[in-house]
Amino acid sequence: MGTSRSGRGTATAHRSRLLVPAAVALVAGIGGVAFGLAHDDTVTALGALLFLPSAALLFGIVAKRRGVGPFGSSGRGAD
Repeated sequence: MGTSRSGRGTATAHRSRLLVPAAVALVAGIGGVAFGLAHDDTVTALGALLFLPSAALLFGIVAKRRGVGPFGSSGRGAD
């Protein structure tokens, strides 16, 4: 049997150019929070939290463009 629709959509989404900045924003956010907490630097930790919504938005844009997850088209038509 062939690959399921969700498997193809996920593989296609991994080739998106927006995944690179989304991953960088996620890593920068998590790394900045960890660094700030490890060095008792509240300002750095809170500032790094600003990267996380950007990462979430970029991942959401990729998912919506590729129809992955809850954004995928269902088999049902509009009634």
